[in-house]
Amino acid sequence: MEFLQRIDFKNHDGVNLAMINDFMRNQFYDRVLENRVQDQHCMDIGFGTGLLSVLAIKHGAIDIVAYESDVDRYELGCQMIDLLGLQNRITLLNQRYDHTMGLHNIDVIFTETVNGNLWWEGLHNSIPRSPGYQFLPGQYFLEMHAVLVPEAFAHGLIEYSEDSYKFAPGININEKFVSAVNLMIAKKYQLPVQTKNKTVLQPGIVTFERQQSTVWGWIPYQRAIAQGQCVANYVLDIERSTVNDRPIDFDQRRLELHINTDQYQNQTVLIVPRAGMQHDNNKMYLDTGHWGPTEDPIILHRPKGNLVVTHNLHNGKISYQLKE
Repeated sequence: MEFLQRIDFKNHDGVNLAMINDFMRNQFYDRVLENRVQDQHCMDIGFGTGLLSVLAIKHGAIDIVAYESDVDRYELGCQMIDLLGLQNRITLLNQRYDHTMGLHNIDVIFTETVNGNLWWEGLHNSIPRSPGYQFLPGQYFLEMHAVLVPEAFAHGLIEYSEDSYKFAPGININEKFVSAVNLMIAKKYQLPVQTKNKTVLQPGIVTFERQQSTVWGWIPYQRAIAQGQCVANYVLDIERSTVNDRPIDFDQRRLELHINTDQYQNQTVLIVPRAGMQHDNNKMYLDTGHWGPTEDPIILHRPKGNLVVTHNLHNGKISYQLKE
């Protein structure tokens, strides 16, 4: 098993432990596949360890045609099929599925070709362009969440810091008080005296690194946005070929959301995208799983004009523009 020497279960795409141990993700797919694959001919796009196919067999799928483009993962998959005695139920192909390849004797398609921004891993390419197939999960969404934040917190997000010996209350407060506490910390641990924030928040869109280390650790904005609310969203329905109940051409490259910023004049606002997938009453926010938080959060500081959010359906990139 030379291929097994090349498989890294901590870092290898498709088989990494963070993903296959993501119990919320696994429970979501278990619920989605239940009662939808029984007595059906199925397709699995992105086989990996075969977890989704094994779930489909559990729920009564007749047989499965599965695609796995990576050679090492393909060999791993073949071994798994042999070990489980599923040679007559699962046919594994070592190629990348493309929607132009056509579908033959398939009733249900399921996949997890998504990343934290939904579209980068190839979901757009997996969606069938002709009707008549059940695609699981059947809906994908992007929600834009917003919350007012103090300028002091915004400064902490955009200024890189690995210093855990720093007082940063994350609220607008007397700067002499903050300096006094940091002076005491410096004296206690014989450290350099902390300097004031030098970054100036410019009006408009302020970008920052999604996983930048801050005095509060990594990704502190996830806690902050929990106090916010959804201010714009889209739901893409595969079976109905709609976005927010309007017809969509799946070959288009981007979707736009518009956010009225009148309520944020002279304010500082944290804007965080939250992507996910759903089917019927089952809903999964990707930022609660192994994917980590959605990329491309921003700060709006005293914005002038409404915010236009563009989500690229080919690479998942989320971009922003203020329009008067």
